[in-house]
This record gives sequence, structure tokens and C-alpha cells, in this order.
Amino acid sequence: MSNRLRRTLVAAARGAASVCGLVVFWMVLGTSPAGIVPWAVGFAALFAAITWYTWWFYGDSPKALALRAKAEAKEFRTLGR
Repeated sequence: MSNRLRRTLVAAARGAASVCGLVVFWMVLGTSPAGIVPWAVGFAALFAAITWYTWWFYGDSPKALALRAKAEAKEFRTLGR
């Protein structure tokens, strides 16, 4: 499994688990479904955007490669000292 696919699946699973956990928590508190749905859809959209960004960041576009190289150089500088 490629690094890009693995990280994207992890981001998607983390988002799904977070949304499910929030919905269960709100249901335990007794919140009505009409109050849960807008928030759940909003958080699902947020995590879908995070998953898309993860897929893009680990892709092969020149902008993504430059951004990743910059992040790796910064990490090397901070850990290399």
C-alpha cells in the first residue's frame, strides 16, 4: 500500500470515527436528531476536506511536492540540531 493511500485512509477513518463518536455522545445527552444532523453534516464535510487535502498533499503535483519538500526540510532543520 502506498504512503499516499495509507495516510488518506487513516485520515478518512479518523474523521468517520470522530463524527460517529460525536453523534453517539450527543444522542446520549438526549439531543434531538434535528439538532444533531446539521452538526454531523458539517463535521463530515470538514473531515472530507481534510481527507481530500491529505490525498492532494501526498500526490505528485509540483505544488504539493514543493510544499512537502519545504515541510521535510523544516523538520530536518529542527531535528538535525
